[in-house]
Amino acid sequence: MANTFNPEEDFPEVYKVCKLFNPSIDDLEKIKQAMDREITMGLSRDHHDRSTVPCHLSYVQDLPTGRERGQFLALEMMPTNCRIMLVKFSSERDIYTSSKCVIMPHTVAAGRGTEVFTFLATIIANFVKEKKVDKDNLPLGIAFAFTLKKLALDVGMLVSWTKEFGAQGAIGKDVVQLLRDALTKFPEISVDVMGIINVGAGSLLALCWAQPDTRIGLIMGSIANSCYVERVERCETYEGDEFRRLMIINSDWAHFGDTGQLDFIRNEFDRLLDTDSINPGTRIYEKFSGALCMGELVRIIVLRLMKAGAIFAEDRRDYIGIQWKLDMVSLIEIVSDPPGVYTKAQEVMDKFRIRHCKERDLAALKYICDTVTNRAAMLVASGVSCLIDRMRLPQISIAVDGGIYRLHPTFATVLKKYTRLLADPNYNFEFVITQDSCGVGAAIMAGMAHANKYKTDAKLFTMDY
Repeated sequence: MANTFNPEEDFPEVYKVCKLFNPSIDDLEKIKQAMDREITMGLSRDHHDRSTVPCHLSYVQDLPTGRERGQFLALEMMPTNCRIMLVKFSSERDIYTSSKCVIMPHTVAAGRGTEVFTFLATIIANFVKEKKVDKDNLPLGIAFAFTLKKLALDVGMLVSWTKEFGAQGAIGKDVVQLLRDALTKFPEISVDVMGIINVGAGSLLALCWAQPDTRIGLIMGSIANSCYVERVERCETYEGDEFRRLMIINSDWAHFGDTGQLDFIRNEFDRLLDTDSINPGTRIYEKFSGALCMGELVRIIVLRLMKAGAIFAEDRRDYIGIQWKLDMVSLIEIVSDPPGVYTKAQEVMDKFRIRHCKERDLAALKYICDTVTNRAAMLVASGVSCLIDRMRLPQISIAVDGGIYRLHPTFATVLKKYTRLLADPNYNFEFVITQDSCGVGAAIMAGMAHANKYKTDAKLFTMDY
């Protein structure tokens, strides 16, 4: 018979530490209200620059209905790879994608900005020739995982790369124009670059084509972000067509808490993680809910308790002492065993050279992991419920992209539970795992932008609304 443990009695030191990670409903409501204030500031003309949730305009103001037809190109540009896609929409439930994924060489990523975009243009040129659409002037949309300052749908000034890139020559320049310029080196092909969106907006649009009530895109991986659909009259920084009613907003909520909004629930372990990170004092909300940070929090807690002799007391600490060594995959494996079983947890500890563990210690480890991930889900629920209440719609779908939601055995359940507790009961919602990549959303954006641009010339493009 499997052993079961009572944390308060069987490992009280662990229980005491984990109590620091248990926010109350009042705490979560306070976070939700603070988030709403920061979003309102982010959308305002006068306070935008001071908000920790800057709410960047995407300039995507159309949502797909599922009746759109045609074929489009998309370029996904991520920190570790890029992918060119040909996406065909042929029926209400039928999306055909053909794609090629390429790892950008380090020498290119670390080179001049022009080299990065010449590399991307080369991939696009080879791909459209291979697919025999090189003369079709297909619309192309870009799904971009790096920080941009958007000035229009097809104008995005690069603010920063992630650590994998050193192409500083592109900083402060328009990414769309850099790609258009690079494509002129291939006069034998014809591609129409229509615009650029972030990953969250791409996920939202991709699901919206299949489920037209989709209004939120939620990114929960190594980065934490969200997009949602806002009413244009609330977007004070927008100076475009006043008759356009909607705007997809990139919340950029990873920075929520950077000016102290979350200090009341931060504990010594949160502060230690932040202090030792590569960006101390920033991206505080992401450090509560990002997959990498959850694993690091567990590692910090375990190491502290090992030093205190509370768990794994006689075991070696050299591997568990390595920063960021406990990743999301390990975290999920630890909590994937059935109750009272610790096989996978032991396998993870074997990687840290901590062998033949007592079941009590493995149960304590599992309890720590559950506590950290539950708190992360609760804090994400505060943000999601804030967005739901802002939109005031009777029913919405929420597009979710991220391994922690898909693979963790309880994260989704906790997220749904606390979102329901915090959101207005008059507003119904459904979390839906995105089956299509953000590139599909970028292709949809390109098609809709092309239809709007050439709506008086049916020969150039046809979309069935």
